[in-house]
Formats: sequence, structure tokens, C-alpha cells
Amino acid sequence: MSDTKKPFSETGFGKFLSKAGKVVPVALDAAVQLATGNIGGAIGTVSEALKAKAATDAEAARLLQELEQHRMQWELELERIAAQDRDSARNREVQLAQTGKRDWTPTILAFVAVVAFGFALYVVAFRTIPEANREMFIHILGIIEGGMITLVFQYYFGSSAGSRQKTNLLKGKA
Repeated sequence: MSDTKKPFSETGFGKFLSKAGKVVPVALDAAVQLATGNIGGAIGTVSEALKAKAATDAEAARLLQELEQHRMQWELELERIAAQDRDSARNREVQLAQTGKRDWTPTILAFVAVVAFGFALYVVAFRTIPEANREMFIHILGIIEGGMITLVFQYYFGSSAGSRQKTNLLKGKA
């Protein structure tokens, strides 16, 4: 893999947008969405414009099929990257286990998350939250509950727990 990046116009999606822009001008607006990181929005914008025109324009119908093929390739690539990331994390755990060391970071982070959640529940149950801070507190509670606690449970009881069981099996502990 090369460290140098191609200009956007030379990427697969850049070339596609160039072609689609000739059929549906709104496709060029998708570049703005891409620049802000809204890849799904960019694909949706182009897809909707092509769908609207596909019934009467053969080129739009062909481009719509091409967009769908690109979308499937991008999803496959994203899944491949996610699988590599999980595999890398599992290999790290195996290497730590083989050396007899333990990484305390997940345990400490889980403890902090659970304590923060417990504190937030305490505040909700037994304290009055000033009206000026209520919305911010609800937002923070959502982050703790929806993000941190969910990740803790996924790590200890989800796929990471399965990875840990595999690690123990490899070490002969299970």
C-alpha cells in the first residue's frame, strides 16, 4: 500500500461522480458532502437523483447500476477493514496472554465507566439537577449509558469475551 494519496478525481468514486455529474448535476453537490465526511449522504444524493431520472434516461439507469456495484464494493472493503481490525486486536490479546502479561487498560476503563454510570444514576435518583444544566446532564448520561457502558458489555460479554476464551484455549487454561 502506497503512502501517497491519489487526487479525489482519480479515485473510483471521483471518476464516477464526474460521469454522473454529466447526467444529474446534483451529483457534483455530493463532493461537498464527501468533503464534510458524509459519505452516506453523498451516495444517497446521487442515488436519489439517478433513480428519479433512470426511468427516462438509459445512461442514468446504467449509472445507477454502477453506483450500486460501487456501493457493494465499498461495503465489502469496510467489512474487510473491520475484520482486520478485530483480528489485530485478537492477535494482540493472544500475544499478551502468551507472555503471561495482562493489559489493565480495559479493566480500568470499564471500572471508570461503571462508576460514572452509577454516579449518574445516583444524581438522577437523589439530586435535583438545575434546569440550566439538565439538557447537558441528559446528554452526558446518554454518552455514558449509550457509549461507554455498551462498549464495556461488548468487551466483557460480546465478541471480545469470545476472543478471550479463544486466547485461554490457546494457552490451555480453559
